[in-house]
Amino acid sequence: MHLSIYKTGIFILVINLIICSSAFATPEYAERSEQGCLTCHMDEEGGGKLTTEGLEFASSGYTWPPIGGYRVLGPIRKSVRLGVGLFHIIAAFLWFGTILYVHLMLKPAYAERGLPRGEVALGLISMVVVGISGTLLTISRIRSLDVLYLSQWGQLLSLKIIFYLIMISSALFTVLFIGPKLKRGRIKAAIPDNKIFDPLTLQAFDGEKESPAYIAFKGKVYDMTALKLWKGGTHMKHQAGHDLTGAIKKAPHGEEKLESLTQAGTYDAALKAPKTFAQKAFYFIAYMNLSIVFIVLFIIAYWRWGL
Repeated sequence: MHLSIYKTGIFILVINLIICSSAFATPEYAERSEQGCLTCHMDEEGGGKLTTEGLEFASSGYTWPPIGGYRVLGPIRKSVRLGVGLFHIIAAFLWFGTILYVHLMLKPAYAERGLPRGEVALGLISMVVVGISGTLLTISRIRSLDVLYLSQWGQLLSLKIIFYLIMISSALFTVLFIGPKLKRGRIKAAIPDNKIFDPLTLQAFDGEKESPAYIAFKGKVYDMTALKLWKGGTHMKHQAGHDLTGAIKKAPHGEEKLESLTQAGTYDAALKAPKTFAQKAFYFIAYMNLSIVFIVLFIIAYWRWGL
């Protein structure tokens, strides 16, 4: 008897899935929802392709209003969903904000000698929170996979999910494979015999791991090691081992601050060293993720205000 009940339940479930994916307009549904045909159907005469509301109406067991595929969301369920949504937005803000800041302000060269631990930790935690909270929010909104491909709302959501998977896959690849190779690619700090620094030679003087902190400015290389404000090779958002000629325009002081410093040599930016495979892969992934961020932001804007 139990087996018979089980088979009957399976049969009813299959029938419900079929009905949800190919719903028809009937006066009964119109009377139950007190809505016109265009609310649930693309065709004003009813029947055919369903709208997002129609799909949610079908997947919620033809109960109106179809709030996220459930009959009625109580105050507790709404509060939980609001809290999850808040965590989702905060995590996405931190994740995308970190990408925009590092890629637009600091430039990818900031991390081409090794991934900074702080940004990596923040990015990974944010991605995990976005994934978990996004999954919970998606489950709370739909009860049928038809919504993901038969409605424009679901198609945009599917695009967001695909881009998320691409970004998290590229992030894991960068952390596990590219990052270690970038660190192994570090060169030792050594002053050239002719005291003419090229970009690769200067990069070794980053102030990290007991190496001196040098910067280039207007063709000259200055030693910043003894300055307290350059402890660890970092001053504000500026990193030692780089040409900071353009950065002085945004500084609260002028170039007169450099006159009292020790000059270690000259700098020739034309002597560009070829990038390693790890550096090329890192740059590609960095700018790919930056492009995806703008695409996702456009999808969200269109999703919220364009539909």
